[in-house]
Amino acid sequence: MTVHTRHPPETARRGRRLVEGTAFVAVWVVLGYLLPIDANAYLLLGVPLTVAFQLLIRRRPLRELWMRDGDRPFRLDRVVLAVAVLLVVTPMLSMVDAVASGTWSAIAWSLAAIAGAVPAAWALRSTGLLATLRAALPTLLVGIPLLALLLGVPLLMSGRPVDPLAMLGHGVYWALLYLPVVFILEEVAFRGAIDAHVQHPGEGRGPGTALFVSVLWGLWHLPISPTTGLPIWVTAIQVVLVSVLIGIPMSYAWRRTGSLAPSGLAHAVYNGIRNALLT
Repeated sequence: MTVHTRHPPETARRGRRLVEGTAFVAVWVVLGYLLPIDANAYLLLGVPLTVAFQLLIRRRPLRELWMRDGDRPFRLDRVVLAVAVLLVVTPMLSMVDAVASGTWSAIAWSLAAIAGAVPAAWALRSTGLLATLRAALPTLLVGIPLLALLLGVPLLMSGRPVDPLAMLGHGVYWALLYLPVVFILEEVAFRGAIDAHVQHPGEGRGPGTALFVSVLWGLWHLPISPTTGLPIWVTAIQVVLVSVLIGIPMSYAWRRTGSLAPSGLAHAVYNGIRNALLT
């Protein structure tokens, strides 16, 4: 006699959360392929999608996208406002260039960076600078050598002249620009919304779900990945491998601190170095 047993309620709930996270990213990727939009507009699609996911699927307040624990109220004290003012300087410079270019997606991207200065400042203030740096360090220890291998070595081998000071300036500029914007675009979706959805506090370290979120993050890059003539499956493997290597420590930083500040900082530094090496 075969006895049918039901899955435990918690297992079923976790399975449903994994499906919901996958569906969220799938909708985003499909829209990226179907709509005639550039990379900035593709990122901006995440704003309404993330808001809808947080409010309608997760049924959690928006402030928990940046500080996971609901008992941390959103407060704009003097320190938060001062940090926000500092963080908004570089996005304002970017806005000037965007307006001059007349490209709506670049203008909207810069507006997102300006808006992100406030939640970024709040998360940094709530977490503390030293705690943020400590939690971001594992991602940086993986990401910086990875960038050196993937971009730095080919740059040196190309024989192209390298100006270290100019490269440093580009890296700092881009890191300062990306730091507030990731609190509105990309990082807030994959760590603040999806990772928080598939792995709840008290459910253990969750290496499987950290891998799951990182794979989704890698596949999300496909619509905006450079076309190199390689088969799509080769590009998918490349972006997924890189995303897994830096995404797993990002998820652990988010889970350990309950703050988007560490992963946001690591993401901004990583992107700043990447852009400096590509400039």
